Amino acid sequence: MESSEISAIKRGLSWVELKESLKKEGCPICMIMLNSLEKYFEFLLYEYVLDAAVHKKMLASFGMCNTHTYMLKETEVKIKSDGLNISVLYETLLQKELKLLSRILEPQRKYNKRTFNYYRKEILQKLAANGECPACENQKHSESFYTHEIIRLYKDEEFQKLYENNNVLLCRRHFLYLLNEAPNEEVITYFVNVQKIKLNKLFNNLTNFIQKHDYQSKIEITEDEKKSWQQLLEYSASKKNVNKNGYNEILT
Repeated sequence: MESSEISAIKRGLSWVELKESLKKEGCPICMIMLNSLEKYFEFLLYEYVLDAAVHKKMLASFGMCNTHTYMLKETEVKIKSDGLNISVLYETLLQKELKLLSRILEPQRKYNKRTFNYYRKEILQKLAANGECPACENQKHSESFYTHEIIRLYKDEEFQKLYENNNVLLCRRHFLYLLNEAPNEEVITYFVNVQKIKLNKLFNNLTNFIQKHDYQSKIEITEDEKKSWQQLLEYSASKKNVNKNGYNEILT
């Protein structure tokens, strides 16, 4: 068996997805998370809207977070559903909400003001979510797994060739998460050096972009300079629809 075949076996199936994400622009972990979420929402709406375990999680979290709620809605449109799947998924949430709201008013006829206020506070606590958004939970799993895969593969020559390409840039959150999970100084040194090279290039492109807007400048703005401000936004805040809550909970 050739060494390349041995290497491919050691990488595992996750390498296929990681390799594809490294061929695209921006943060590979963000890219994988978005792909994972799209698959999650499709499976959820196609197969699990009646699943008791799913409904239990949804009741605990009172639905999805803001980011994932609208991704779920986009998926419902994408699969050409008229909203029936989401209606079934959220119906029990509305039932729970109405039941709790009705209970808030019950003691008014029985107790004094002090007792009523205590009871109302107890019900309001029950109205607060005590579980995590199911999609955020899915996102955290992807973040953790593929961050550790990147760390594990960092000495692999093919990985390094793809990762060091200028189009690939870990967003700030996932870069900090990677550093937090790095097992030793050698790993940290490699990723910090690569990140510095890429951020210096981004800084130069951004600076040139600004300077070339001067009315006296005769030099044409390059394509890399034109998109530098967008790359900086993505580096700072991650890709659109990537919820930061999952990352923050992992890091802390």
